[in-house]
Amino acid sequence: MSDQRIFARYKASEIKAELQNFDVKKSRISATKRKVALRKIIANLKMGNYNEMALLFPEVLRFWKVEDDMEVKRICHEYVRALGAVKPQNAKDALSAVLDDLDSRNEEIQIMALTTLAAVTSLEYVNELFKAVCFIIARRSVAPNVLKTAILLLKQMDEVDHDRVSNILDSLYDIFDRQLASPTVQVAALHTLYSIHEKSSDLKPLRLPLETAMVMLDLLPKLNEWDKAMVLESLTIAAVPQTHSDVYGMIDLVLPQLQHANTYVALNAFKFIAYLLNYAEHVNEGLIKRFSNSIVSLLNKPPELEFLVLRNVILLLLSRGSPLLKLDVPYFFIEYNDPIYIKDTKLECLYLSADRETLPRILEELVQYATDIDIQMSRKAIRAIGNLAVKLDEESAYDCVNALLDLLEFGVDYVVQEIISVFRNILRKHSKRFESSVRELVKYTESVQEPESKNAMIWIITNYSYSLPNYLEYFQIFSSNLLEETLDVQFSILNSSVKFFVRDPNHETESLCMHSLKVCTEDINNPDLRDRAFMYWRLLSLAQSSKNNFLSDVSLKSLIDGTLPAIQLNTKLDPMVLEELELNIGSIASIYLKPVSQIFKNYRPKHLLASPILNQNKESLRIVNDSVPSLNFDAFDSVPEWETIDNSERSSTSSRKAKTMMNDYDKPAEKVNQLKGKRKSSSNSPSLTRKPSMLVRKLSMKKPF
Repeated sequence: MSDQRIFARYKASEIKAELQNFDVKKSRISATKRKVALRKIIANLKMGNYNEMALLFPEVLRFWKVEDDMEVKRICHEYVRALGAVKPQNAKDALSAVLDDLDSRNEEIQIMALTTLAAVTSLEYVNELFKAVCFIIARRSVAPNVLKTAILLLKQMDEVDHDRVSNILDSLYDIFDRQLASPTVQVAALHTLYSIHEKSSDLKPLRLPLETAMVMLDLLPKLNEWDKAMVLESLTIAAVPQTHSDVYGMIDLVLPQLQHANTYVALNAFKFIAYLLNYAEHVNEGLIKRFSNSIVSLLNKPPELEFLVLRNVILLLLSRGSPLLKLDVPYFFIEYNDPIYIKDTKLECLYLSADRETLPRILEELVQYATDIDIQMSRKAIRAIGNLAVKLDEESAYDCVNALLDLLEFGVDYVVQEIISVFRNILRKHSKRFESSVRELVKYTESVQEPESKNAMIWIITNYSYSLPNYLEYFQIFSSNLLEETLDVQFSILNSSVKFFVRDPNHETESLCMHSLKVCTEDINNPDLRDRAFMYWRLLSLAQSSKNNFLSDVSLKSLIDGTLPAIQLNTKLDPMVLEELELNIGSIASIYLKPVSQIFKNYRPKHLLASPILNQNKESLRIVNDSVPSLNFDAFDSVPEWETIDNSERSSTSSRKAKTMMNDYDKPAEKVNQLKGKRKSSSNSPSLTRKPSMLVRKLSMKKPF
């Protein structure tokens, strides 16, 4: 039967008739048709048809008790989970069947029974779940997958009854501390402890003995990819090094995971090493290359994962004075088929990574984006050029302004308006340096149509009126339509007309000022604008009054027409927020660039734990040449082989090293993730050259649009 027939809304009577038409043990054909009917029930539950499907509980329970087919068992368990989550009281009759499956000798059925007990929130199910989990953990002779499932369910049980779960935590410590179970079970115990400590406000942050942390890191080659990621996630903050040799020893053990094909593993390895560097004395250039090449390989993942990686690149660019990444800017160049969220994020990366050395290549690329047929992309590129002019020094700003003036010659409306909008910020930062550009800008006064660009043009005319002989003619283009303008433009017109009169009181400026004041007080109903106009009017009347003894012309001018401070673009976040975000690399918090507590209320903030070697100032971390020995980068072309260490040797695990290490640290993981096109590793040639992205353009830089 097609999915279209299964995923349709049915009445309970229709499915009940189908189930009753087939004898329970009659034939294979009847069994197949019963399964189809049961699938319809699950499909309707997924579509929210709970009231109708709840009426079929007796039929489902009847087949559950007589059928031994694994698929029927799975469907019945899924039915109880879906219905029990919404209507827990209706699932009581199925408890006996679930407990029977829990006593089964089939490992898969036992796991399904445990999961079903955890999905239903009624008191009877919760009590039976606690009994079962406590029995399984205490027994430990059960199958590893069953024990692992029981341990992982403790995270869910902690939300129901934290006190009862707290009594079981000591058993979890013993599992990975004494190595009383298989590696995958030890990882489950570690990650469960980590998750419970993170969510519980009455528990201190999880902190493991260094010997235990090294033992868990030794298990990495034996684990599957998901267990590796859970170990690396759990040891962040939990493993606090006390000496620099501890730091470099743990980094050596984790370095191979930077080249893992699984993004979850690679990002957690990246996060763990970045965490350890807070306790490091210095870092080798070789490690910086490994970091960079790991990011390069991750940038070639699907768009959703690429977006996550780019957001974390932004985080690292914001958080470190001495960057942990050295990526060539072409890796942030936009491809024509990139989704819009990738394009926006790459533009932000280009802005943050721009400096005097990389500016020419970035400007060349941004100018091409500004001539793109995508209007939204063109506007964002122009705004990025303007922000670079404000961010960088005066010499770099000169290059940005020249690029904007070249684009201005096209005369296209949206390009002109965006350039005028960004020029206001440039002139606020470099008020005298680019004064000569004002006369070129005011030529496009009549082309300005959008509120933001109108405000910018009015501001430019007002503040540079001394260099424009006919500035009132330009201004009257806007003031003549005062009633038709938007509110923010009306405010700008009012402010500027009063400033003109205060600067140069004459018949023309007085007439212009009085016109604006009358219109704003008599014809416009907005209370804020009307109050502003009345305030100006009273100030002007008081200044010209013969009884005025305290408001001089100089005071009036400084009050109405004061000098604005130079604009500054603040790209830094609070250091405590950056510290927390760096400890959450790869999570949703790193996408929003907000603390985890603002996104998930039950999670408390993460902070670096105290240690004698903790670097209070991140900028104090020195980057040294590879000639200075600290990390072992001899080479590992494959996963390293690890020494087997007896229990008597565990006391020395803090200085333990791998037998062999990778010798291709200066190359990205090309065998795992093939790079796009002909991109090269940023470490192979510092002067990497690449033609700008060939966007789909029907425009030419030599011709107007």
